[in-house]
Amino acid sequence: MLRAKCKGWLLLFASCTLLPYLADAQEEVSRPFIDTSNKQDTSKRSVTPQSILRGLGRHGVTFQETLIYDWSKSAIADTDSRAGYGRYVFDFAMPLDGEKLYGLKGSSGAVRLRNHVNTFGENYVPVAQVVSNIDGCSRTTLYEAWLQQQLFSGRLRLKAGKIDANTEFAAVSTAADFLNSSMGYSPTILEFPTYPEPKLGFNMFLQATAATSFGLGVYKTAGGNRLSILEPSYGWRAGNHERPGRASFGYWRVDGEEIERFDGSRSNSTQGFYTVTEQVLWKATGSDETRKLSSFLQLGSARGDESMFTRHLGAGLVLQSPQRMRRDNSIGVAATWVRFSSYQPLNPPLRDEVVFETYYKLALQKHLIFVSDFQYVHNPAGMVHQGDLPVITPRMVISF
Repeated sequence: MLRAKCKGWLLLFASCTLLPYLADAQEEVSRPFIDTSNKQDTSKRSVTPQSILRGLGRHGVTFQETLIYDWSKSAIADTDSRAGYGRYVFDFAMPLDGEKLYGLKGSSGAVRLRNHVNTFGENYVPVAQVVSNIDGCSRTTLYEAWLQQQLFSGRLRLKAGKIDANTEFAAVSTAADFLNSSMGYSPTILEFPTYPEPKLGFNMFLQATAATSFGLGVYKTAGGNRLSILEPSYGWRAGNHERPGRASFGYWRVDGEEIERFDGSRSNSTQGFYTVTEQVLWKATGSDETRKLSSFLQLGSARGDESMFTRHLGAGLVLQSPQRMRRDNSIGVAATWVRFSSYQPLNPPLRDEVVFETYYKLALQKHLIFVSDFQYVHNPAGMVHQGDLPVITPRMVISF
């Protein structure tokens, strides 16, 4: 019911906001591009998609579309179908510039729709740390719809609406091109409202100094509970070449009456911690500054009576622009480890799962990217009887 109401209000907002600018687009195409002495009548010119986009763009409404297609296949025949497993995500985003749209300086927003489809095969890979960060049930959803306001010269930022929490908290920007879901955020964060199901939330960010910031987020969760996150962050520049780095420490807490424990009882709260550290280890100088070697380190902790993952450790290296003429290319290698809950009813006990991942990103042009990814999973899903699992996943990304 709440989702239906949100969609209804969104459609009403879009109708009231965008229709006047479509009229502006009509006026734009009715003007002659070149003044002539005989004043030709151009009022009958038809509205074109280009003129509509220009009219909307002048008023702070733009559009972004991204298509991601993955195909995964295990190298072990008895865990795989012959064709493998294919899925795609289509993301339609509408960023909003509040100053152009309704005259409020420092204001912005976004509306995102997402369509995910499992195109063929089955999600056969028996792992706990998902091998593709676009895995999920086939669905079409209003993915995000939020507004934000900056105050005090940008030092304070407020954001409210339906928000993907991982775009603001526990994010690892260095690991953005890895495919395993644990590279993007620690899986120890219970009921984290990110892909594939962001939730309503409120964020507040304070830039205390040039190097220090504080973030606070409160979200509804898929289980009907409330997730609160506090994340202070500190940035620096190291060495003579001022190599950038940052560290953040996150504390999260879930409150509610529907938090289930493994023993069948319920609790009204649970909590945990995570940290993210990123550091540029080397970067080229002069005209080749895009070439750099970056590192990241993740740690996560949660309580074992409610969370399947009690400890998490992830680390990796990424070389940006490995060839001088290919600035958008990158190559990365990383590993992520999780420890499962030792709660006794889990029988047999689960072993620690470790995933080794490497990828190569090839940007053929501005709008087309290919990623070749390989993951080796040790103790998949922690099962004693399950052998190690190598998985290859080519990815294609089209943006326009």
